[in-house]
Amino acid sequence: METDAAAPVANARRGRPSAESTRLRMAHLLEVARGIFVRRGYRATTMDEVAAAAGVTKRTLYAWHADKEALFRACVMLGAERFPRIEPGEGEDPRAALERYVLELHQELTREDSYGMGALFLREAAEFPELAGSIQRGHFDFMIAPLAAYLRKLGLEEGDSTERTMLFVAMALSPLHNAMLVGMDLPDSTGVAAHARRCVSIFLGGSKVD
Repeated sequence: METDAAAPVANARRGRPSAESTRLRMAHLLEVARGIFVRRGYRATTMDEVAAAAGVTKRTLYAWHADKEALFRACVMLGAERFPRIEPGEGEDPRAALERYVLELHQELTREDSYGMGALFLREAAEFPELAGSIQRGHFDFMIAPLAAYLRKLGLEEGDSTERTMLFVAMALSPLHNAMLVGMDLPDSTGVAAHARRCVSIFLGGSKVD
């Protein structure tokens, strides 16, 4: 015979999902949505398709994300949260820390979904200018601002400026931009390591060739 103490447990199992269960479902939805956006593009992706693929009802999807733009924005933020943070190890010099950061940045941004989201933006930004806001926010809040804070501690960025930081990031990401914009091949791991060393050397010491 079931005791009174067991009854609330049974009722909880039949009741609303736990906060952790909901969090996992929401995270799964965004991973699924990122994949669909990458494969089909922003224009062709539909909320109905995302809901079906993620195994949630349309009502649930719209409760979490008001429209497709909001869903895309959440997908961008999911990727931006994976950007590496420059957190030097004890005794690690700035050169080594920056080189490691460039390597980790390339590892993240050449992931299939990350690279695909960048390519999607380049293809469809002119038609859907509203996409730019979320891309720019993710870029600044999760890449530029944290790196600028680190560079200020080293005296390598001025005041509240992010100009030098953005120049460094532009150099660091140039192989990806070359691949996306002009069709050049992405470098292999050896090439990325050489690029990281060259990029950091130029940033720290100037562009004069010895």
